[in-house]
Amino acid sequence: MDQSEILKKVLCEEALNAEEKQAHIENLEADPDLARSLAGWQRFRAYMQDRIPSPRDFVLYSLVFGGHAEDLSEEEAAEVNEKWGALDSIIESDPGFSEVAAQIERDRQDFLTCWELEDNRPTARVLPLRTFRMAAAIAVLAVSVITILLILNQGDVTLQVATADPGEYERVLLPDGSIAHLNGPATLRFDEQNFSRSVELTGVGFFDIAHQPDQFSVQTEEAVARVLGTRFGVRSMNGLTQVVLESGRLQVASIAENPQSVLLVPGQMTSIAQGSAAPMPPVEVNIEDQLGWTGFIFFRETSLRRAAVLLSTSRNIRVEFDPSLINERVTGTFAPDVTAEEILDALALTLDAEVLREGETYRIVP
Repeated sequence: MDQSEILKKVLCEEALNAEEKQAHIENLEADPDLARSLAGWQRFRAYMQDRIPSPRDFVLYSLVFGGHAEDLSEEEAAEVNEKWGALDSIIESDPGFSEVAAQIERDRQDFLTCWELEDNRPTARVLPLRTFRMAAAIAVLAVSVITILLILNQGDVTLQVATADPGEYERVLLPDGSIAHLNGPATLRFDEQNFSRSVELTGVGFFDIAHQPDQFSVQTEEAVARVLGTRFGVRSMNGLTQVVLESGRLQVASIAENPQSVLLVPGQMTSIAQGSAAPMPPVEVNIEDQLGWTGFIFFRETSLRRAAVLLSTSRNIRVEFDPSLINERVTGTFAPDVTAEEILDALALTLDAEVLREGETYRIVP
C-alpha cells in the first residue's frame, strides 16, 4: 500500500479487524507518544464531525487542494468533483478549514520522511511497524492541525478571527487599545497574544488607531496601510482596496513585487487593484460620502439640512427640523451601533435644542 493510500486509510477510519485492533492496543500501551498523538487526532476528528459532512470528504478535498489529485482513484475524484462546490462553501465559512488544508500540504513532505521506515513483514499478532509510524505521523499532523482550528474557540491562544455578517456591525478592541469597526461582510485576523500592531482585513472596516511609537498596519489582498495613530476606512472587495483617511497621516503601499506607496492626508482617498505595483494618486473626497460604506456617520461642519438627510438615509427614519435652525452646522462622528435617538440627542445638545417625536418622525426644535 503506498503512502497516499495509508494517509487516506488512517484519516478515513477504515475498519480494522480483530487482530489489527489488538495489535493496535499493544502498540499504544508500548508507545506513549503514539497514544498522545492518537488522542490529538481523536479530538480533531470530533471537532471536524460537527462542521463538515465527513472527515473523508475533507481529506480528499485537502489532497486535491494540495495538488495531489493523482493520488485519488477515479471514484474518489468523481466524489470530490461532485461535492467541490459544497465543500468550498463550508470551508470558506470558517477560516480555520482553509488553514488546515494549507497546513496539510505544507507538512506533507516533512511527514514523508517519517513514513520512510523499514518495511519488514510482521508476525501474525503485530501490525507492520511502518503502518504504526505512519499512523503516528498522521496523528502528529492532526495535532498540529487541530491547533489551527481550536484557536478560534480558545481564549488562551494567539490567532483571533473577528467577523461581521452582511448588514451586521462588529466592534473589535485590539490588544494595543486600537479599535476596529467592521461593517459586514468583513473578516479581521490578528495575533492576540503576540500582537505586533498588524491585522489582516477582508471586507469593510474603519480603524481608530491608538498612537504608539510602533507603526500599525492593515493588510488586504492588494495593499498594506501603515500608520502611527489615526482614523481611516478600508474596503477590500472584488480585487480592489480603497482607503480613505479621516485624520492623521497614512501610508498606503501595494503588496506586489517592487511596491510603490502614497501618503494620504485627511480627506484624501486612494485605491489599488490586485496585482498593481502602485496605488492611485490621492484625491480629495467628501468624508461624509466616501466613508458611508463603513456604517459610520460623519458630520464635518455639515449643514443641519444635509445632516438630516444623511441620518434619515442611514438609520431609515424621517428627520425634520424647525426652519429657524436652517443655517446651523454640526460636527460629530457616530459609530454604527449608536442609535438614531442618541445621535439626535447629541445634535440637539450642541444646538441648544430638543428632539420631539411625532409618530415615526423626529423633529429638532429650538
